[in-house]
Amino acid sequence: MAEPTKHNSLSIPDYLLDDTVKGIPGGTKPFPLSQIAEHKWNVLREDLPFPLLLLKQSALLHNTQLMKQFLQEHQISIAPHGKTHMSPQLAEMQLSAGAWGITAATVSQVQVFRKFGVPRIILANQLVGRQHIRYIVEELNADKNFDFYCLVDSVEGVRNLARRTQHLGLQRRLKILLECGFSGGRNGFRTLEQARSVISELRNFRDRLMLAGIEGFEGVIAADNPELAAQRVRDYLDFLKQVLAELQPQDFHGVDEIILSAGGSAYFDLVARSFHEVKFPLPKRVVLRSGCYITHDSHMYRDYHEQMLTRGWRGAQFKAAFEIWSYVQSIPEKGLAILTMGKRDCPYDYYLPTPLGRHRGKEAALELSRCQITKLNDQHAYMTFPDNEDLSFGDLIACGISHPCTAFDKWKFIPLVNDNYDVVDGVMTYF
Repeated sequence: MAEPTKHNSLSIPDYLLDDTVKGIPGGTKPFPLSQIAEHKWNVLREDLPFPLLLLKQSALLHNTQLMKQFLQEHQISIAPHGKTHMSPQLAEMQLSAGAWGITAATVSQVQVFRKFGVPRIILANQLVGRQHIRYIVEELNADKNFDFYCLVDSVEGVRNLARRTQHLGLQRRLKILLECGFSGGRNGFRTLEQARSVISELRNFRDRLMLAGIEGFEGVIAADNPELAAQRVRDYLDFLKQVLAELQPQDFHGVDEIILSAGGSAYFDLVARSFHEVKFPLPKRVVLRSGCYITHDSHMYRDYHEQMLTRGWRGAQFKAAFEIWSYVQSIPEKGLAILTMGKRDCPYDYYLPTPLGRHRGKEAALELSRCQITKLNDQHAYMTFPDNEDLSFGDLIACGISHPCTAFDKWKFIPLVNDNYDVVDGVMTYF
């Protein structure tokens, strides 16, 4: 994995690991992350303690290359959502693969990525609060090359940013993206009338605020079936284009290109197709913000990608990079195995983990498609299995996860393994 950019004397490879970190064997003396491969740990040999969340290096590289090919084919850009992993190492991997920038959801996330030298950040949220605005102003004033964008969706938001940035002495204009929403959704104006009011207010503060483009997020649009959800996404993207039609080139005074940004990890194919059609007198840059593509998963995003296949996705499929490993610690009832992992270790907000395989010494791995995780406690998982499934106390169980965002945040350290499950590196997270 590429070494992240050093900034303010921080360097992840120098990060010291010891047995106070979950996933590091007890009794391990402190050592820098850069030396982790020297321990020659292997997951199948149980060299690391379980439960253990791991990342497969080959899947990460495959997914990164697959997204890069998609972007090149459609001539669009990406600012991957850093909130997914909050790992400067993975952000550096994405930037090295050609990412235009990194997206953050909070100013605290911006702070992390700035510490590691990320030069362009979209804050896909409103910039609110004295300390948050102060920090952004100071960063912009201190580094003329820092390219920063934030969102507005109200007249009050425009006035607040104009007033506070002037009071704090911002030495250049703050770049703004208009946030478009939908009924029942999160932030963003719902109607063209609301958009017109915000646009009009921005025109009063051209000396302080620079309109740079249009933004939206379609990932939380839901419906009873995938076809209806996809149509609602298309309708929403049409609304973003209607808002753009309310603007004139002079509204983008000082920008070389306008930004059209949407596209989480579920419908980015629809975003690419819809925004490709946009015509405007100024050059445009379509910026996706997908975050979960880099790891994919074994349920939620697997299902989304299968829906993309029905919409004409071409080429290879994304691969699940995450696995979580645990032991069978008890078989207290017929057909029920209790595993040594729980809510503190793996995501459970959308779907429970998916059993993948049983590993036992030198025996061939046993596929577990007929098994199911039915419930999680803090440190226990309930896995049901058929009568003829060969499971015993002490077996190693590998599971896939669903929803990467709530997997990363449970682990400070995540080992990176090759296809033989040798530990070749480690990923640090900063939640």
